[in-house]
Amino acid sequence: MSYPGGLAGSVRWAVVPFARAPPFRLYAGTASEPIAVPEADTVIDAARRGGDAELSYVVTGKARPILLLSDPPASHHREVTGLRLLRLSRLAPDEQQRVRDQQDELLFHLDPARYDLPEESAAMVTGLVRVHVDAIGSGPPLGRLEDREMRAVGEAVIRFYGFDTRLLVERRIRELAARRRARETEQEGGRPGG
Repeated sequence: MSYPGGLAGSVRWAVVPFARAPPFRLYAGTASEPIAVPEADTVIDAARRGGDAELSYVVTGKARPILLLSDPPASHHREVTGLRLLRLSRLAPDEQQRVRDQQDELLFHLDPARYDLPEESAAMVTGLVRVHVDAIGSGPPLGRLEDREMRAVGEAVIRFYGFDTRLLVERRIRELAARRRARETEQEGGRPGG
């Protein structure tokens, strides 16, 4: 499926699984009913002993709007990253105002005038999820972040998760400096007597 304008920065409906937590309900072998496994170590120990590492899990999820942060990276890798949304009605009135004023570093307010959401919401910086593109609704986006907003959300995610971006920033600075030197050399070469 193709999404005009891409997915990154858009708020869309998707079927989003909840994070798996014990007890795990899974199908093993040719079982017709799921079995309940009370703890992660049971599944991990079985895989370490050479058991079937790929099992079918019964996962709870629901259709919900999410803020998508990326486009599919390749035709063979069709998962994208997004942030779950929090309805502001779940917060106390003073907390709601802090979110509206963008004073909560873990919640990014989505202005209800710009987003066609069932209720005023904020993207949860702590609510990172992966979703397959086929689990995203085909309808139009419910709204879209502006470039500066997308950068602000990205920075908040980087800060919260503690991603070390120093090498990436250094590499980008070196690339920009090299381009500038190349332009200056090119301009000097075009001057009379140069």
